[in-house]
Parts: sequence; structure tokens; C-alpha cells
Amino acid sequence: MLFDVGQKRYLFGNMHEGLQRACIQRNARLAKTTDIFITGKTEWKNVGGLFGVILTMADANASAVQSEKENMEKKIKKKLSDEVPRLSESKSTKKAKHDDERAKVFREAGLDPEKWLTGPGKASEVPPTLPTLTIHGSKNLTHTIATARRFIFRKGMPVRINEHVAAQQPTLPGDGRDPDWKDESIQVWKLSIEPAIRDQSPKSQRKRPFDEFAAGLLSHTHHGDFQRNVVRTRKGSEAREDEQRRLVASEMFNSQWRLDALTETPLVQVPTSTPMWIRSQNTNKLERYYRPGNGTLPQINVLIRRPWPGALIEQLPPTQPSQTAMSYIVRHYSQSGKFLPDKSKALKVHHLLYQALQRGATVKSQDGTTVTPDMVLEPSRTGGGFAFLDVPSIDHLQDLLDRPEWKMPRIMNGLQIMIWNLAPGVASTAALQSFFSHHKDVKHIVAAPDVSANPISFESSAALVLRLNRIDWERYLVPLYNNSINPEPLTKRLIDAEFPNPQSLTRGFRFQLEPSAKILSSDDPDLFFEVGAVLKDMPAEVLELANSAKSESSINISSENIGLPSQDAEIICLGTGSSAPSKYRNVSATLLRVPGCGSYLFDCGEGTLGQLKRLYTPAQMTELFRDLKAIWVSHLHADHHLGTTSVIKAWNEVNYGLDAANEDEISLDEQAIKALQISKHCKRLFLFSEAQMIQWLKEYSSVEDFGYEKLVAIKTDRARNGSNSSSMSWNNAKVGFCTDNDAMNEAMSQATAIENLVTCGVNHCHGAQAVSVTFRTGFKFSYSGDCRPSKEFVRIGQGSSVLVHEATFDDDMQNDAEAKKHSTMSEAIGVAQAMGAKRLVLTHFSQRYQKIPRLRALDKINVNFDDVEVSSNGREDVDMPNGPEEIGTATVSPTPRQRRSTASPSIPSTESEGLKIAVAFDFMRVSVGDIAYIDQLTPVLQRLFEIVEREDKTKAKDNPGEIARRKKDDLKALRHKQSGEQIREANVVKAGEKVEETRERLNKSRSRSWNGVRDGDATSAAGAGRRPSTAVAAPLEDAEVMEEQSAEIDDVDMAHEVERLEGESNVQEHGQSNGSAPSKVSLPLLEEPQVSPVDIGPR
Repeated sequence: MLFDVGQKRYLFGNMHEGLQRACIQRNARLAKTTDIFITGKTEWKNVGGLFGVILTMADANASAVQSEKENMEKKIKKKLSDEVPRLSESKSTKKAKHDDERAKVFREAGLDPEKWLTGPGKASEVPPTLPTLTIHGSKNLTHTIATARRFIFRKGMPVRINEHVAAQQPTLPGDGRDPDWKDESIQVWKLSIEPAIRDQSPKSQRKRPFDEFAAGLLSHTHHGDFQRNVVRTRKGSEAREDEQRRLVASEMFNSQWRLDALTETPLVQVPTSTPMWIRSQNTNKLERYYRPGNGTLPQINVLIRRPWPGALIEQLPPTQPSQTAMSYIVRHYSQSGKFLPDKSKALKVHHLLYQALQRGATVKSQDGTTVTPDMVLEPSRTGGGFAFLDVPSIDHLQDLLDRPEWKMPRIMNGLQIMIWNLAPGVASTAALQSFFSHHKDVKHIVAAPDVSANPISFESSAALVLRLNRIDWERYLVPLYNNSINPEPLTKRLIDAEFPNPQSLTRGFRFQLEPSAKILSSDDPDLFFEVGAVLKDMPAEVLELANSAKSESSINISSENIGLPSQDAEIICLGTGSSAPSKYRNVSATLLRVPGCGSYLFDCGEGTLGQLKRLYTPAQMTELFRDLKAIWVSHLHADHHLGTTSVIKAWNEVNYGLDAANEDEISLDEQAIKALQISKHCKRLFLFSEAQMIQWLKEYSSVEDFGYEKLVAIKTDRARNGSNSSSMSWNNAKVGFCTDNDAMNEAMSQATAIENLVTCGVNHCHGAQAVSVTFRTGFKFSYSGDCRPSKEFVRIGQGSSVLVHEATFDDDMQNDAEAKKHSTMSEAIGVAQAMGAKRLVLTHFSQRYQKIPRLRALDKINVNFDDVEVSSNGREDVDMPNGPEEIGTATVSPTPRQRRSTASPSIPSTESEGLKIAVAFDFMRVSVGDIAYIDQLTPVLQRLFEIVEREDKTKAKDNPGEIARRKKDDLKALRHKQSGEQIREANVVKAGEKVEETRERLNKSRSRSWNGVRDGDATSAAGAGRRPSTAVAAPLEDAEVMEEQSAEIDDVDMAHEVERLEGESNVQEHGQSNGSAPSKVSLPLLEEPQVSPVDIGPR
């Protein structure tokens, strides 16, 4: 819920995955948000979207502050150049006397004149500062945010974390207690609740996590030694550990560390894998330095980048899952009553003191009587309020209902709305209905899975898929949804009491607290998503083209697929966008389902689980997660991995549920004998990725038991020396598919149905890898992740059945692709041709291509392969050793690294004849054998979007919001036309004021110039020697134009300048001989168009 009080905004509720995408879809602007209040427990379903929101807000705030700073500098510069000459000595004396008289009035009233007569400076004169975001939540919130230190780093917005502690809530007798938090707009009381029945499955008594068993097994350590190694003891006090987490989280958003800062360090002290530079003695330029392979190191100093301080924390102190859930009561301050000037006059209060009385000051009247604000104000009005209540389980309900705050008048007076976020089964309890009956004067709004509808959340994406579904219903799947509300839990009476039925919360619900409480609007559930309206817009021309393509494909496709293995394997595109989610595309995730082998997930961006739930029914989801064998995460960027935790948790709930602790116990000795065959006894999910990804999951597992102990988390390293095997490790022990241990290879293959998995380092960020997977059926699948074209990836993926390659940019953005280390569409096609891939799926499109990218038919491709450079010690050179990486937006340009870039020769057209290409869309499900058919549909899709975009533009012309936008554009253009006249007028004013100081004889000339420039009242104002005023201030754009175009006028040339401007103004009035004069429009006639708030789009 977004709560707007004018100058500030607050965010309440679950910060779930997909939150920022929902804000984009609903045009809910997060700008000016200063505080986030997270409800419920600290677990991933409540905080999974927090990281994306913070990153988006930080980038937006940094840009806004920089723009504001530049605008302020321009305004100050213009103000100084246009400053009116100081008052004459007589006028200054008169003003000082007037100020003394005002100060005397305040002193006689018992007030400090310095306080009441000296107001704060104008906002435009205060230098802009980076806004601070405060995040409020329950225990483990700081730990959760600190786990992201390896992949989140921003300077655009300092973040404070306010982790609530129950001891902070003293219960006071009387009408209430002080708020736990407040600012100038609202007061907040935090309600922390605990379950009535504690978790009875003590983790201390369960069997050891599987990874700990494997660590003991594979390192061949003694049982006692193993136990001493893996059991982490807490060092220092809890307060010290909390402080460490807080400092780490603070450094993530408010650090002074710089990527481009180099530090001089003795060579002998530099770790072997660290990139180094020296300054050339000849050119004084930086040059890359490589450590000698053999011999003694020279006694020299080199320049290195210091790692980001947060990355120096190898491991956070451990924590324990918390069952504490947060809810909030929010109140406005009491509103002062209306000021009564007649009463003040009757009490002989000086009129200068009226404002002080309204601001709460007690004054003395002219006859010495003490006057208090309540004597001249109407009674104050109680401020409105609401409660946001989160009940994560039935066990938590009673603790919330028994809170003493419900009986405190100070807190409850003015409370008008309660918003309930309830777990299944809570809404229909007698205890909650009894609470409703005791608070029947409050409006209750309920959101619960067993009550609320499940409408389409992202209509833009769904509408796009619906159109594609009309072209091909088998391969473009309409998202699942349910617009029905189940009123039974809210209407069925379990107690004998009368109270209004609570209302089910619907999307778009809006309510107002001030000046009076009322519900403004709520979406009609039946209108959530009009399928019929979207389908009516399908152009007949496109349907005809699609039917033609289908008839042709039925003849040709079968011959195209001869010799293609696993033609029934399915590729399901869950997210095809890059950087951040948009209305049309979610971030990266691709599901591969190979019959006879299993299901495999390649990258798992935020919202992946939600996308799966829109594609599969609950029964199908159960089948999918029982079939899911492995997850591959290509690199540690938020748009590629933030959905992993929720997917693993869903897998764990399907395969183990509540009985996870009751599985067959296997002794440590037995596991030591059977090694990886443990998967035969206990189902495991494999995760392949870099070390930092695994470390992140491990650290977060102490916050929430999401199934990490059922995870076989394998660290992968790239293939070396041209081999077809990659180095892998699990708990510091060597594992893999092509090791020297045949039993190990067979166990891995049996558990995953994978014959071989080979990775290579690619040029994108620290630790980025591409992968090629060969299944037991002979099917070979290669996945690029994010990267520049890579020769090594071409090598390991040679002969792939299917290649899924990123195509972030169109070909005309080659420079952007190189700078941000991504690939263009032509480069992706070139890699597929060089690889000899049979099929290619293009994905990971920049969000600028929201619907479909431009795809050109290419026969021959020249590709510049940008592979990461390997130093003499065999380690990959990285941009930031052990440091964080920017999220995919690449807002900070990295320092270029040394690269080996060679252009491959033109690929012969005979090698590309069999390549078939599919452009990925969210919710596209295509079998390997049908990619050739999708290839034939590409012209149909391009034609569809050409027509749709043209129709959208036509419809937009009649849309009220678009009409308002055009009016604003016309208004802006009109003001720009006036800028020339305003500049000339401003120059005349400056000329007259400066001439007045030096030559009195130019007064008449200056008056004549005013007569030519302005009409009516402006003429009289100028004739009197005063600068004419305008009723409407020029907009910012006009001020900038005036500042840029106006020239300084020397005092010596003032008279000549006045004469010149006088002549120009006369030409304006009577017609110009050269060019056309701008139209003259009276500024007071220019009014902003009145637009309904519903019609205002994003600005």
C-alpha cells in the first residue's frame, strides 16, 4: 500500500517479488518515498522485492538530485545577474525602522522576534541532498539486506534499517503510549506479535544438513574434527554482531568507495589474482602490469583497485529464524481548529501575532492579557488513521487481538480503516469475527488467499500474449487467473453478533483519510481483465498471414527436423527482459523440460515463481517441482538470481512439505560410504553457479528455512586448456561429470540425467559464465547468460541442438552493447552460426524493446569475440576482485579491461542454412522441433506489432490522458515561443536599471523602450521606473532558455543597447522585415489544462 501525504510517501505491506513491476503497471510512483514499513515476518515472500525497489529508487533519486542541483545553480546564477540594485540610504533607513517596530510588537507579546520574524530560507536556495530511505521491519531484516552486499552497491540513496525489538514497546497506563516512530506528518505504533504455539520442530535436534554430511564425507575428516569445523560459534555479544550487520548494510548504499580509485601498493603485498597497473615512464599513462611467472618479484609499487569494503566481510554472524510478525497503526496529528480573527481583535491581539497564535504560541495582548491559542481557535479535529495488520498464521492471531493498543483512546480515536493481510483460514475464525463486532465503527478491508480474487496483475503483458495466442494458441499461453471473490469466510457468522461484513480487498483500492475519511475507488473484479476486448482488436490481415504460415509450415517443418535430438523437449520463457522488469517483459528465467530426463531452470530472476504459477495449475506445479532436477545461475546480478530462493522453497514444500524433518535418518558413516548416492534415498535439488551465489543462499538460510539443506550447491569453474570438462566443487571437494572417479561421474549423471556440463567465463561481470549441457538423450543445450560474444563459448557449445543467447541491443546500438558488455542481435546470430547450433532462441531484450525487437535477415555475420583475459596464473581477470557488481542497468561505466578481440571470418552461408531462430516472449512455450515453425512466424509477428502500435497511437489521440498531454505540450511550445520576447524584455529591464545608476538622462529613453515592449499596465509600470510583473512565472525550461540566450550588457554600451532594443520592440509591434516574429500571448491567459487524476500518466 502506497500512502501519500503530499510532500512524502510511505510504503506499507509485503515487499514481495514483482513489486516494482506492479508499480509500473499501476502507474504508482515511488518517488518521494521516505519510509518502507514491512509487515509480517522477515521471510522471502515478504522481502523478496525489496532489493529491486531499493535499486530503482536509488538510481532515480541520484538522477533527480543531480538534476535539481544543476537547476538550482542556474537559478542562483540568473538571480544574481538579475538582482535589483540595493535600496537607497533613505529607503534602507525606513525599512530598518519598520523592522524595529515589528520586533517591538513581538517583544511586548513575550515572543522572541528572531524566532518569529526570521523564517527559514526558500527551498530553492537549500542545496539538494540525497534523500534517506528508512526501512522498518522485524528481526533479521538487517541480516537479510546485508547478505546482498556482494551484488548490490549504490550511492544514490543512503538507507537506514530500523529493526524493531519488542522491548522497545513499553505499555503505559492511561489512554495510551507514545508512538514508536513519527515525523512531521504521521505517527506510527508498531505491533509485534508472536505465535501462540511455538515451532515444535527444533532444528537443533534434526539430522545434520546434507551439505555438512558431504563436507565431512568428502574431506575425509574425523567425525569430531568435522563437527568442530562446521559448528560455528558466536563470537562477541549479540549487540556487536548486530552492529557489524548494520555497518555492512550502510556501506552498501552510502559508501565513499569508488570504482575508479587506484591505490599504490608494493607488488609483494598484492594477491596473485588481482589486476595491476603501472604508470609508464615515457607517456605517463596507465599500463596493465602482469606478475612475472618465475623468479623473485621486483621491488616496485603497483596500482590496484581496493575491494569494496562490504565484500571484505567473508561471512556474516549467524542468526536464527524469527517468528515475530509486524503490524502497524498509523495516525495523522490532530488538526488545529479554524482561526477566529474577530475573537483575536476583541481580545486586542496585534494583527502581527495572528500567525504565531495559529502556530501554537501563547502571546500577550495590547492590554497585557495572556492569550492562548484555544481562545482564538475553534476546537481541534482528531487526525484520521488506519491500521495495516498482517497475520501470517492462525497461531499469530490471538496475540494480535490481545494487544493493549485496541483499548487506548489516544491510539484508537480517529482510526477509520483496518486493512487485514491474512493467512488462509484466519478470516473465518470466530475470534476475528468477535474482534470485528467490537470494532464495528471501523471499516475492515480483508486480503486473504481463500477470500480474494486472483486477477491478472500485469495486463500489458497478458494483452500482448493474448494477441500472440490468436496467432498460435499452442505456443503462446494465456496466463491463468481467477476474478471470482469467495465471500463465505467473511459472511458466514460464527458468533451471535451484528456487524457489517468486511470488504474484500481488490486491486486499485483507494481511500482518503484527510480532510475526511472515505473510500475513493476500487476496481470492479469483473473488469480486471477483459479477454474479449483484447481479442476484438486482432487485425484480420495478421490472422490471414498466420494461417498462411501454418499451412506452409505443415509441409516443410518435418524435413527441417531430421536428425534433431529431443524434438519434444520444451523451452518455456518465463522472463525475456533485461535489467529490470517492465510491463511487457519480466527479467531472465528460462525453463527447459526434457522428456526422460527432467526439468531444468536457467537463471531465476525476480518473479520467476509468479510466472510459473500463471502458466501451471497447482497440480501441474506439483508435477513440475517433482521433476525439477537442477538450477543454473549464470552470474550474480539481481535480474538473474533474485527469484531463486522462492523457487527452492516451493520445490522443498512440494517434495518434503511439513514432513521434511521426518525423513529416514541416515547415519554419518552410511553416507560416508555411499557418497553421492544419497540422492537415491533423499531427493535433492542441484544448483550450479559461482561461489558467491552459493554463499548468498547459505547466509540467507539462517533467516529462513527455505530448503537449503536439501540443496546440492555446486560451485562451477570454467573449462581450461580447451578441455570439455569443467572444474566443480561441493563443500571444497572435487565433483563433476568428467572426473577421474568413474563412480562420482555416474552418481552425478544418475542424479541429474546430465551427461556433461561445461562452463566458460564470459565478458560481462566478475564470475559471469556461460554453460553447455549435454543430456543422456544426446540433446545439447547451450545458454549464454549475459555476455559479449565469446570464442570459448562457441567452442564448448559446438554442435548444440539449441542455443539460448542474449540479444540485449539492436544492431544500431553496438557501442552500448560493448560498453555494457552485452550482445547485439546480429552478434547472437553470429555466435549461433559459428557454434553450428541447429536452433537459436533470442532473449534478454533491453526494456526499450518492450514488445518486439527489430530482427533483420542475415546470411553472413562478422562477429568480434570479446573473451575474458586469463592471467599467467590461470585466473580470470575481473573488474572488481571480491567486489559487488552493478545490477544490469550498468549505471556506472566500468573501467575497460584488457581484452583479446579478434574478428572471425565471414561464416559461409551453407553453415547457416539450417539455423532457425525464435524471438522469445514471456509465456512462450515451444518444443525444439517447433522452433523452425516459430522462425516462419517472425514476419507475422512483426506485422502484428506494426499494426497494433499504429492503432494504439490512433486511439491515444482520443484518450483523455493523451489529450491532456498534447495540451501540455502545446502549452510548453507556446511558452518557448514567448521566451524570445521575455528575454528581450529582461534585457531591457537590466539595461534600464544599470543606466539609472550611471546616467539619469536615459530615463526617458528607457520609458520609451517599455512602451514598445509591453502594453497597458506594463507600460505604466515601466514608465514609473519599476520592473513590470507577470502573473504566471515562466516554467523551468523557459528560465533555462533565457539564461542560455541572454548576453551580458556592458555599462558603456547601455544607451546604445536601449536604442537597439527599442527599435526591435517597435518592429515586433508593427511587423518584422526579416523572418517572422513570435506570436504575442498574454501570460495570464495561459492556464494549465484541468485533468482528472485518473487520466494523468507517468511523468
